[in-house]
Amino acid sequence: MIYKLVISDRDFNVLDEFQDRANNISFDYSRIGGCGGMNFRIPSRYCRNILISTGFNVKLYRRNPSTNDYDLWYQGKIESTLPDIRGESENLSVSAMGYQAELRDIHIDASYTSTEISVIVKSLLDNYILPNTNITYDAGDITATSFTPDSIIFNGNAQDAIRTLADVTGTREWGVDRNRKLFFKSRSSTVGFYYPLSGKIINFSGDDSSKDIVNRVVFIGGGDPPFTATYNDTISQLKWKRRDRVIQNSAVTTSAVATQFADSIFDEFSEIVRKANIDLLEERQIESTIPIPLFRMIPELTRYGEMKYGEFLYSGYIDYQVNRVMYTIDDSGSLRMGIQLGQLRPNISESISQLAYQLDQMRQQNL
Repeated sequence: MIYKLVISDRDFNVLDEFQDRANNISFDYSRIGGCGGMNFRIPSRYCRNILISTGFNVKLYRRNPSTNDYDLWYQGKIESTLPDIRGESENLSVSAMGYQAELRDIHIDASYTSTEISVIVKSLLDNYILPNTNITYDAGDITATSFTPDSIIFNGNAQDAIRTLADVTGTREWGVDRNRKLFFKSRSSTVGFYYPLSGKIINFSGDDSSKDIVNRVVFIGGGDPPFTATYNDTISQLKWKRRDRVIQNSAVTTSAVATQFADSIFDEFSEIVRKANIDLLEERQIESTIPIPLFRMIPELTRYGEMKYGEFLYSGYIDYQVNRVMYTIDDSGSLRMGIQLGQLRPNISESISQLAYQLDQMRQQNL
């Protein structure tokens, strides 16, 4: 078989291996977060003693045709098992989540003064995350930044803390990879994937949108009374009129950090955001290199000076960031990918940060 699933207990002792029984396998990887969800089914009689349970470890391997060895593609923690009985068909449906989920389980109450961002990340890992989770890290995967906040305060879970540090820095790619290692790296600016709009790209939909533009940030931070400040990108405002966003984050209490936060948002959202979704038919692991290289879409070229609807056109290469990859493996072992391109920051991240801030403020006010 091309793929195999390996199940281990909570201490990572291997219990079972499935090379030909698992089906409906799907899993995903995100540029922000790393290994995400996984789902698969195992034919199993109801109440049969099968060695799969919540909290167990699951790994997915693919056989390398060059070496004939199996390469690790995914690792996660089983979160639920559900008997699925339909007539004479009996299966066990299994759902897992990448080890990034363990970051939400760890509370961090800490403050840092005049400490560079990557040093703070390593401190959080050493003092809070490694002792209490199954996550590890290599020092080389936590790359230095050019920013040293004068002061930053955390009173929430580890995921929110890492996300805040990434948002303050800007252009970060972070998460927990298939080896259970946390990475915090600068995003890639190098093209690593080249695909023409034909052949292996079997579906494509694009969206060049101005609705996500932000050129004025109203910042509400922590402290008593809360730190507040407003920042403007005047060039973008002249072009698009005002596009306001309220940012709430209780970890930020100083102007220097808030300014850096706002500048990072302007860098990403002050102009049109280009997005696309594609379905790709190829046996390839997009996240084999972290940070993920850019994805170059090669359209049919329009000659310089050619007109369409009365407008002069020139069409060249289009480079996207890979935001999320959804893999599915069919019963024959063939791999298919759905890739979300170009979205610079998942909206859910900001929603979670705002909710965490609101809850924190309610707790401080004893509401």
